[in-house]
Amino acid sequence: MADNYFGAILVNVTSMELSIVNLKTGQQAEHVLSTVAIGENIYNHVDIDLQTVVDAAEALRGFLQIIKDYGVTHYKAWGSQALSSAPNADFIRDQLYVRTGLRLHWLSLSEESFVRNEAIAIHFADYQRLTEKHAAIIGLNSGSTTFSFFDHHELKASPNMKLGPTRAKEVLQNLRTTAPNPVAVLDDYINSKVDDFYRFIPEDLQQATNQVILIGATPLNGFFIPKGQNSYTLSLERFQQFAHEVTAASDQYLMEHLQISEEAIGLVLPEVRLIQKLLTVVHAEQVHLVNLNVLDGLTTNRAIAEGYYRKQDFNKQILGAAYAVAQRYRVEPHHMALVEKFALHLFDQLKPLHHLKARDRLLLHIAAIVHDSGGFIDTHQHYLHSDYVLQQSEILGLSAEETQIIAEVSRYHSARTPGGELDRFRQLGSSKRLAIAKLAAILRLADALDDAHQQTVERISVSVRPTQVIITAFSDDDLELVHWAFMRKAEFFTDVFGLQPVFKQRRVHK
Repeated sequence: MADNYFGAILVNVTSMELSIVNLKTGQQAEHVLSTVAIGENIYNHVDIDLQTVVDAAEALRGFLQIIKDYGVTHYKAWGSQALSSAPNADFIRDQLYVRTGLRLHWLSLSEESFVRNEAIAIHFADYQRLTEKHAAIIGLNSGSTTFSFFDHHELKASPNMKLGPTRAKEVLQNLRTTAPNPVAVLDDYINSKVDDFYRFIPEDLQQATNQVILIGATPLNGFFIPKGQNSYTLSLERFQQFAHEVTAASDQYLMEHLQISEEAIGLVLPEVRLIQKLLTVVHAEQVHLVNLNVLDGLTTNRAIAEGYYRKQDFNKQILGAAYAVAQRYRVEPHHMALVEKFALHLFDQLKPLHHLKARDRLLLHIAAIVHDSGGFIDTHQHYLHSDYVLQQSEILGLSAEETQIIAEVSRYHSARTPGGELDRFRQLGSSKRLAIAKLAAILRLADALDDAHQQTVERISVSVRPTQVIITAFSDDDLELVHWAFMRKAEFFTDVFGLQPVFKQRRVHK
């Protein structure tokens, strides 16, 4: 088969899927679903057992045979964020590798949300129209819910909530044995969790009404979306009618009318009740059901990486998420903007020295935006607080490893150096540790050029010499403090690159 074809495997909590896609045309050549539920009890902190691993391995070998039969040579397997939270997840990943030769790559929740956004932007015809004003993409995962808020096509926030249909299902199952009115108590539970989460959303977004793009809503998709299509617009009135029908329905009715298996029946009611609450808090005007999932996102992301859909710039969403983090922790915007400008200019001019990639430039850009987040907790040793804050943040589109890189670069943008603390990230490979050092060294210089947060330097120029890097600051102000901070923070740059940064000033108006 042609090189345009790609096989994507996703191992989730409740199922495993294979998709073979022609990346050039976007057409799916094959889709296979296995109902092996490898991690359905992980939210009760139960280990995945041996028999489940055996069943999963058999299903994966079947996937590999299908890939071979199609002649596809490019394929990859991922494990969902929910699955990676199992107590013995890494053991299971290794056992599956031994049994099948497939190495699962763990996804972060932010990556899952991001690739689904990519799939929606490219494959959902109404995406551009709906995101022109206020719109919210709500993604239902097994144990969590992701949000992406848009206004004028720009991402404004992308928070994630640790409550999803499977978690709600487990709560309902427990309530059925302990509460006289389990559905009412479930509603109270959902309301409290959603309200507590939603109060941290920026206030302007809390008040806005939204067109809602809902993904992952399996019972609604199967009932409403016409066969052969990937979307359906649902009025709030029709949804409420549907919710009422589901609440009073028998299991047999649900199986026949929602086209779901007997095993999936237990998810329907808690999922519908969760959706009811979500539509209320986002002030939904309409609901647009879109039958695109993480697997569709992974194949779309691969197509983008291969050079298709060049007109789409999804890095803007990642940066939008970083700006939302900076806004939440009240990073001073003028200093942030100048550090962004200087850091990216230094990166571009120092390419012969650092040999880093475009993705590293994006990570530096994000670090420049969020490096002062820790000042929200305490300005004293704010860089240490930034590390903690960012380790706990989920920036859209970043893997867990990339989130750690951002946090470490921010940690070392000020006084400390990673040289004496390498035990903090020994799990990262040597190339990643070196990238952290290089990015931190560049960010330090950029931060030093506005050390007093006074924006006294208008622009800079960079000249690389055999033993020196000449950085000229254009300003008519007194730059003694900037010069002092620059020389203090330049020492680490010399350690990393072997060249001495030299600070010079040139007057703008002579």
